[in-house]
Amino acid sequence: MAGIQKLTLFGGAGIAAFALLLLIISVATPAWLDDGNGNTIGLFRKCAGTNGSANIDLGCHAENRVTQGGLSVFGLLLLIFAIFATIAATFTRNAMLFLVSLGLMYFSSMFVMSAYATWGSYSRDPKSYLFPDTSSITRYTTMGYSYNLCVTAHFFLWSALTLVAFGIGHFWGSERNASG
Repeated sequence: MAGIQKLTLFGGAGIAAFALLLLIISVATPAWLDDGNGNTIGLFRKCAGTNGSANIDLGCHAENRVTQGGLSVFGLLLLIFAIFATIAATFTRNAMLFLVSLGLMYFSSMFVMSAYATWGSYSRDPKSYLFPDTSSITRYTTMGYSYNLCVTAHFFLWSALTLVAFGIGHFWGSERNASG
């Protein structure tokens, strides 16, 4: 396999690994929705800041967002398998493994995108995320840094997918030219 093919495939796997890191942080942190007053909601936890009048830290408690959490975790797992498949295919030069790595990376990106897209509709329903002591805080909420990390991970995932697809196309083109 030519150096440019390996470089492209390993570069794609490296960018995918960076996207995986961002996705792990995004899933693990509780700030997908933030009201600016210390109240945040994540995929698996809801954290309340201080109670305005009593100045008591209310802390975090488990509160799962099954749809978005499941989509994110499944996309994360697919991405892990895609990275391993890409590296294995680069070393073995197995055409079927190349297709598997592309498919895993593509479906991983679809699950990640579905997670943050469905979160967008969830975040517009104020009845689904009532914060404590709503009389003293504003009703304005923004997407938190965890949500933004998920969107950024999706961007890097598509960049990795493009590089891997280019590397696989270069591999198949060179195989065809060598045999013909």
